[in-house]
Amino acid sequence: MNFKNEFSWSKSRDEVFNECKRKYYFNHYGFWGGWDPASPDNIRELYVLKNLSSRHIWIGQVVHATIKYCLIQLKSGNGINLGHLIFRLKKRLKEDFDCSESGVYKKLPKKCGLVEHEYGHLISKDEWDELFKMAEKCIMNFYNSDILKEIKNTDASKWLFLEDFLSFNFECTKIYLSIDFAIKNGDDKIVLYDWKTGKERDVEMDVHLACYALYVLQKWNLDPDKIIIKKYNVALDKEDEFNVTNQTVEDIKNYMRKSIEEMKNALVDKDNNIAKEDDFPVTSDVKKCLRCNFRKVCNLV
Repeated sequence: MNFKNEFSWSKSRDEVFNECKRKYYFNHYGFWGGWDPASPDNIRELYVLKNLSSRHIWIGQVVHATIKYCLIQLKSGNGINLGHLIFRLKKRLKEDFDCSESGVYKKLPKKCGLVEHEYGHLISKDEWDELFKMAEKCIMNFYNSDILKEIKNTDASKWLFLEDFLSFNFECTKIYLSIDFAIKNGDDKIVLYDWKTGKERDVEMDVHLACYALYVLQKWNLDPDKIIIKKYNVALDKEDEFNVTNQTVEDIKNYMRKSIEEMKNALVDKDNNIAKEDDFPVTSDVKKCLRCNFRKVCNLV
C-alpha cells in the first residue's frame, strides 16, 4: 500500500523547522518510505535516525507512559500503588536501554534507539543512574501530588483525554496534537493538564498549550473562559495555571498561520507537498548540529 506524504502541522514540526531547515527536510520528507526494509540504504538510514531520541526526551516519554498507565488503571477502577508504578518504570527503562545499547533499533527502528548510543557519546554510569533516579522522582511526585488527588476526586465519567493522538482542521491544514489529560470540572469548565519533566520551570503558556485550547474550543464550541490549563512539572513538583482568553486564541491562530505559510513556501510543489533537499539549508548554529539525530548524513559526526 502506498502512503502519500500529506502536509500537516504540529508544534513539534514547527520546532524542527525553526531549529534547522535541513533537519526538517530529513525528518518530514527525506525519510519517506524508509519504514520498508527494502528501501534504498540512504532513505532507510534517515528513517532510523528520525526515530532516535535523546536520553532526556526518552526519560520524559517513559515518565509520560507510566503516568498514563496509572490513570488508565484508576479509570478502570483498579487500585494502584507507588511500588508497582516504580517497578513498571524501572522495567521499561531497562528494556529500552538494553535495546538501544545493543543496536536492535537499527533493524527495528520503532524500538528504542538513543542518540547517545548511535553516536557513541561517553555518558558515565553515574550520569545514567542520576537520570533514572530523576525518572523515579517524577513518578513519586506525581503519585503524591495535589493534581492526582484532584483527578481522583473527579468522577471518571468526566475524564476526557489520556494522551490521545488527536487532530483537527485549521484553515484547510490538518493539525496534530496529543493532550496529556483533561477533565470537565464541577463548574463545567474543561481543565487541560500537561506534564513536564524538564529541570527548569517555564511559567509561560507554551504555543502547544494554546494549540490544545484551540482544539477544545473547536470540538465543543466553547468560549475561551471555559478552559483552564494546568502545567505540572513532575520533576520539580511545581504547578502553574493559565486562563484562556480571546487574545490567546487569536495569537495562536496567527502563529500557526505564519508557521504554515513559511513551511509551504519552502516546498517546490505546494499542492503535492513535494520538497527538494537543496531548498532546506543547514543551520549555521554548530551547537544545534552537535545534538542532531542526522549529523552523520551532514558529515558532522
